[in-house]
Amino acid sequence: MPHFVVLRSTTMLSGVVGWAFLAVTTAWADDPLLTKAPLASVAPSFAPAVDAVNEKMAVLGGTLSSQNLFAVDGSVTAPLGGQYGAQLDGLAGSLGGAGTVGVAGHLFWRDPANALLGLYASENYWDRFGGVDVGHVAIEGEKYWGNFTLQGVMGIEFGNSASSSLTSIGPIITSTVTNSFNVGTRFYDEINLRYYFTDDIDGYIGHRYLGGKNALALGGDVAQPLGSGVLASLFVQAAIGEDKFNGVWGGLKLYFGPSDKPLIARHRQEDPNNWDVDNLFGILNNSSTTSTQSCTIGTGGTGPGGCETPFAPDG
Repeated sequence: MPHFVVLRSTTMLSGVVGWAFLAVTTAWADDPLLTKAPLASVAPSFAPAVDAVNEKMAVLGGTLSSQNLFAVDGSVTAPLGGQYGAQLDGLAGSLGGAGTVGVAGHLFWRDPANALLGLYASENYWDRFGGVDVGHVAIEGEKYWGNFTLQGVMGIEFGNSASSSLTSIGPIITSTVTNSFNVGTRFYDEINLRYYFTDDIDGYIGHRYLGGKNALALGGDVAQPLGSGVLASLFVQAAIGEDKFNGVWGGLKLYFGPSDKPLIARHRQEDPNNWDVDNLFGILNNSSTTSTQSCTIGTGGTGPGGCETPFAPDG
């Protein structure tokens, strides 16, 4: 008998629960607010980080720390699905008459209407004094407010050392001049506050801390759509800073994509900023020159490194 009562009670409870569930389900099905507004439409929705595979290429020239620069710079950007994307940058050219190359990678999350957050890494090499290079590993970010974009990278800079010495032997003094680069490990940053005067014209003011030195950064672009997904842009950039942390460069940049878009949309829906040229200051700002002198003949001196002319008796 007890088992029968328990079984009957359990059966009744199951029936009550089942009836209640059926009633609630039927009520939901009949509710026009729920049937006309499914859950998927309520969930937040973002445009993709990168709308399609796209490329850009620039031909540029100018001066960095009094060294002539001529280079080709480019990027390829690809979607990784949803809010994630990746970009690969490359640079090749001549700096001060010696070859230079650079490569960089971006891995990022982005909501094109609001912000970008990602990781950045780069390596730049200059074929001077047997080879000197600088690397950067950083956090990358962008924030969008209407026509304003705040963008930048902040992280660690590191590299190697390279030097070259030239000795001049004279009748009295032997001089040795040593030029060297010693890239230390330190914090660095590259930051721009960019404003779009129109959808195809922008300008920025920013800050650079590279090679342990500070500089004001300035630049701008004037773009013109060419059709078939191509956008052409004339650009100029400059750095004005401590010691020899100065330079100005510019050229022609071409954007390639699946559809025609203005400059502001290219920057926020396709390619993040390319920092390759600025990174070269991480090498140039670590240069130094030392000079030593020694007496070829005689002893003594009239000052540091100086030599007295040997006494020559009359006759």
